[in-house]
Amino acid sequence: MKRLLFIFLSLFSFAVVANAQDIVGGLEPIGAITGFSRSDQGITFNCQDKSEVRLYILAPDLIRVRASFKKALPARDHSWAIAKTDWDSVRWNIQEQPDGFIITTDELEVVVHRSPLLIEFRDARNHQTINSDERPMMSDAHGVKREMMFDPSAGTFIAATKKLGFEEHFYGLGEKAAHLDRRRAFFKNWNADTPAYAEGTDPIYQTVPFYLGLQRGAAYGIFFDNSYRSYFDFGHSSQRYAAFAAEGGEMNYYFFWGPSIKKILGRYADLTGHMPMPPLWALGNQQSRWSYYPDTLVEEVVRRYREEDLPLDVIHLDIDYMQDYRVFTWNRERFPDPDGLINRLGQQGVKVVTIVDPGVKYQPPSHDVQSQSVIYQHIELTSQDRNYYVFNGGFFDNYFQKRKNGQLFIAKVWPGESVFVDFTLENARRWWGDLHRAYTDHGVAGIWNDMNEPSDFVDQTGKNQMDVVSYDEGENSTHAKNRNVFALLEARATYEGLERLQPDRRPYIITRAGYAGIQRYSTMWTGDTVSNWETLALSVPVFQSLGLSGEIFVGSDVGGFIGRGNGELLTRAYEVSFLAPFCRNHKVIDGYDQEPWRFGKYYEDVIRKYLKLRYRLLPFLYTTLEEGHRTGLPLFRPLVLNYQTDESVLNLDDEFMVGSDLLVAPVFAANQTSRMVYLPVGAWYDYWTGRKISGGTMIRADAPLETVPVYVRAGSIIPLWPQMNHVGERAVDQITFEIYTDDGGHASTTLYEDDGTSPAYMRGAFRRTSFDVARQGSAFQIKLNTPQGNYQPSPRNFLFRLRTNLAPRQVTVDGRPLLMVSDQRKQGWSREAGVVAVRVTDDGRAHQILVR
Repeated sequence: MKRLLFIFLSLFSFAVVANAQDIVGGLEPIGAITGFSRSDQGITFNCQDKSEVRLYILAPDLIRVRASFKKALPARDHSWAIAKTDWDSVRWNIQEQPDGFIITTDELEVVVHRSPLLIEFRDARNHQTINSDERPMMSDAHGVKREMMFDPSAGTFIAATKKLGFEEHFYGLGEKAAHLDRRRAFFKNWNADTPAYAEGTDPIYQTVPFYLGLQRGAAYGIFFDNSYRSYFDFGHSSQRYAAFAAEGGEMNYYFFWGPSIKKILGRYADLTGHMPMPPLWALGNQQSRWSYYPDTLVEEVVRRYREEDLPLDVIHLDIDYMQDYRVFTWNRERFPDPDGLINRLGQQGVKVVTIVDPGVKYQPPSHDVQSQSVIYQHIELTSQDRNYYVFNGGFFDNYFQKRKNGQLFIAKVWPGESVFVDFTLENARRWWGDLHRAYTDHGVAGIWNDMNEPSDFVDQTGKNQMDVVSYDEGENSTHAKNRNVFALLEARATYEGLERLQPDRRPYIITRAGYAGIQRYSTMWTGDTVSNWETLALSVPVFQSLGLSGEIFVGSDVGGFIGRGNGELLTRAYEVSFLAPFCRNHKVIDGYDQEPWRFGKYYEDVIRKYLKLRYRLLPFLYTTLEEGHRTGLPLFRPLVLNYQTDESVLNLDDEFMVGSDLLVAPVFAANQTSRMVYLPVGAWYDYWTGRKISGGTMIRADAPLETVPVYVRAGSIIPLWPQMNHVGERAVDQITFEIYTDDGGHASTTLYEDDGTSPAYMRGAFRRTSFDVARQGSAFQIKLNTPQGNYQPSPRNFLFRLRTNLAPRQVTVDGRPLLMVSDQRKQGWSREAGVVAVRVTDDGRAHQILVR
C-alpha cells in the first residue's frame, strides 16, 4: 500500500530492474525415453536417468506435462491455483513409432520424441506444428544456478525451452510494468512490494505464470504452475528460443490450444477458476485516501461528493481507522460509532470498504492479564492495549508462521513487530475468515487486502523469511515455495469467511498481490503508482495483460497514488478508468489532495461528465462483466483479443476495448488535443458525434481535454440506464438501447440482469435477454427475444434509438400499430434528425417491432 514513502524506500529498497540472465546455461537435459505406460489419465514415460514424465490428456485442447528429474514423480499432486481436477473422459489414442510417440485428440497431436526427449504440439486438423521444445527439459544437476536462487536448499533449478517463431508474439504473465507484447523481454516472478514502480520495474506485486503465444493468427497458451520464483525469457537471450524456469518444484505446465485467444481464456478459467459475480455497486465510483479520519472527515468527503453532484458508491477506510494498526479493531477516538457512521453513509447510498493487512501485531499478553483467545461480542471495539484478541487467538491455536527452528516468525510492518498467519492451514483460514465479523457486524461492505506479498519492512526481498515454514498440506515447505501463493490463500480465507458470515451477499474483496487463480476470490488493483503521464500510459497495457491472465476485475488508483499531479492529469486518468472495472481515486497520506473538485470547476466538470457516463453505461458494463464470469474474457481488452488476425494490433497498447463494442483511445501527454487512432476493419461510429467511419486504417481524432476518443463498433447495441449518482438511487424505470447498425443494417446485443447483491444468480435467478436488429428492404425489424432465467426486474420501459436516414411512416409491435408521439417519455414512437425512437413496455415476453 504505502509507507513513509521515500524514507522507507531508501531504507528497504528492492532491486526492481530484472537483469536478464541465461536461465538455461549449464543445465542438464532430461534423459531419453526407455519405456512407457498408459492409464486412463494419460501416459507416463520412464527415462534413462530415472526421470519420469507424465502427460495428462485433460481435454481435447488441454494437455498437462509433468516431469520429475532423476526420480519418479511424487504421489502428492497439489496446487493452490487449480480449481478443476475432475475432467470428463477424453477420446484419445497413442501410436508408438521407432523414434517416438504420437498422442492424438480431436484437436491436438502431441509428438514425444524418444532421444532426445522433445515434445511437439501440432494441430490435429492439418498436422502443422503449433509449439515445440527447442531443447529437452532441463534441471540443475551440478548446482550451476545455486548463486541465483532465493533459497539454494529449497529445490533444484528447472527449465524448459520452446522454439521461438520468427513472427511470434507473447501476451499475459499477469501484472508486469511493461508493454503488452512480451516478445524480446525477460521477466522474474516473485511477489514484491514495489511502490513507485515504472516501466521496466520487475518484479512487482503479482505472479501469474501464464502466457499466450500468437503466430500467424493462431494462439496457444502455457501455464507453468510452479509457485517458486520463476523466470520467463521471450527471446531476450536468444534468437532460437523462449524459455521458462523455476528455482524449485516440478516441471509442471499446461498446454492450451486455441487457435482463438478467447477459447484459451475460457479453458484457463475452467482450470484455475471463474470469477464470481461481484456486487453491482462495486462497479460504482470509489474514493479513498491514506487515510480519511476521523469519522467526521469521512462524512465530509461524502457530503462534498453529493453537493458537487458527483456519483459515488464506495468510500474506503485505510489503516488509520484501527487501534495502532491492529487488524480487526476500531479506533474509538477516531471512529466512536462505526455503526452510526456506516448507517448514515448508507442512507446516502455509500458503502464502506475497510483495509485489512496480513501483519498481526506481535503482542504477547501483559503478565497481569489472563491469556485467552476468547472472542466476545464486539471485542473489536474495546481497547486492545494489554490483551490483543487476534494475536492471542492465532498464537494459542498455533496459526502463525514459524521458522525452521520452531521460533515464531516476527517481521516488521505497520504495527511494528508483526506475525503472519499460515494460510496453508485450513483451520487458520477459517479462523481468519471468521474474524471479519469485526467488520460485517457493523455493516462494512467489502475488504481491501493490502501489503500481502507479504511486505516486510526488515527486508522486502523476502530473505528475512527464507527459513519460514508453512504447513502446505503436510509438506512443511519453505518461503521459497509459498511466498507467491500467500496472498492467494489470504484472499481465499477472506472470501470464504465473508460467505459464511453473510451467505445472502456476494463477497467483495480487493487485493494487491496474488497468484494464478486469484480471480476466484478477489478483484485487484495495481498498487502504489505514481502521479505522472508515464504511469498513466503504462496502466493500459497492465490492465490488458491482467485481463489476458484471467483477472477480469482490475483497476488502478485514479490519478496515481504517489506524488503530485494536476487537473489535466487527473482528468485524463478518469478518461481511462471511467471504463475500467475498478474505478477508485486513492492518494498517499502526504500527497496533494486529488478528489475530483480539487483543481477547479473546469476539470471537475469534465470528470463529472465521465463518471455520469459510467453510471449510464452500467448495464453494458455489468453484462460484459457477466460474460467474463462465464467465459473468462476480460471486460478491459487489448484490440488483439477481438482482432487477433489483424497485424496492426499485435503490439497496440495505447488503445483499449470494453467488451467487443467500445473502443477507447485515451491521451497520455500534457497539452495534447488530438491523436492518431487505429480502427480495425469494419465500420465504426464516433460516440460523440454519431459519424460513421470506415475502419482498417489510422485516423486523426480530436481529443481536447473534454473529449476522449470513443468509438462504437457497427453492429452493436449499447444499453443505458437513467442518470443516477449511486447504484439503487432510483428505480430503473427505463433502459435505453442505442442501436448502431453495420453496413448490412444488422445489430445485436444481450442484456444480463440479476439482483446485483446476492449469490442467487448461481441458482438461476438472473435474466438474459437478447436483442436483434435487421434491415428488411426499406424497413427495420427490432426483435426482443424471450428472456432466459427467472429473475424478475421491477416494471420498466425499453426505449430503442435507431440511427437511420430513412423517414418511417409507421411502427408496429407484433403487427399492431404504435402511436406516434412527440415526447420520448411517452409510449409510442418518434423521430428526430437521424434517429427513430421507439418506447415500449417490458413485459418479459418476446416481441417484434417493425419500423417502416
